[in-house]
Amino acid sequence: MNFIDTNVWCGSWPFAPLGQTGISKIKQPSTDFEITEVFLSPFDSVFQVDPMPGNRTMFEGLSRLSVFHPLPVINPATGAWEDHLEELATNSQVVGLRLLPAYHGYRLNSKAVRRMVERVKAKGLRLVITARLVDERHEHRAVTIKPVSVSQIAAFIREHPKENPLIQGLSIHELKELSKADGLFYTDTSFAEWEDTLKILKGYIPVSRILYGSLSPLQVTLAQIDKVRLSSLTTRQRELVASDNARKYFGI
Repeated sequence: MNFIDTNVWCGSWPFAPLGQTGISKIKQPSTDFEITEVFLSPFDSVFQVDPMPGNRTMFEGLSRLSVFHPLPVINPATGAWEDHLEELATNSQVVGLRLLPAYHGYRLNSKAVRRMVERVKAKGLRLVITARLVDERHEHRAVTIKPVSVSQIAAFIREHPKENPLIQGLSIHELKELSKADGLFYTDTSFAEWEDTLKILKGYIPVSRILYGSLSPLQVTLAQIDKVRLSSLTTRQRELVASDNARKYFGI
């Protein structure tokens, strides 16, 4: 079974020794774990107001690696976001953009986000909203970063019913709550943890809207793969989660 991983990061994470996370170093494990394609975002853009230096460094490393699809970060809280969007949209490899509201200090109902959604949609790009990267109970004691709340995401989905964002970083309990919201969304497997996770998740969200995402290297890639590989879902349903849903969602 081949996998398309929609949630992989490169660069340095300031609060944990993650080992070798450069682009050249994470290429080989992708083959080992039957991961044929990867959507990659830069850690270097998480704690910077201007995400573009991190994005550009990532682009330079990806220039000759077809297995990776860049998923650059955009920050609508900075006054230069429109210029950033224009730069990112000219890159033919970019099919989506990642939002980090909890790390960049804005809410999804802000005026800047509303304007950005319209601009991004006009350019035919997908939006990926990261609710959290680390379980807040395990954050460094000097850092207090609250995840994006379910109510805030639900309000965004209601306000933008045709956007169909990919929401990453929610627990299975939060996804159950979000499934009650008016409007459609996609999600990944990164923070959904339960016995036979996909069977439980399927009770709240259609299989066609669940994408495989490992949150590597912050999470253990093989453990994330086993959520799909060892699931009691049918072979076809597991294939949808593993790769086909991502291929359709991002149009790759």
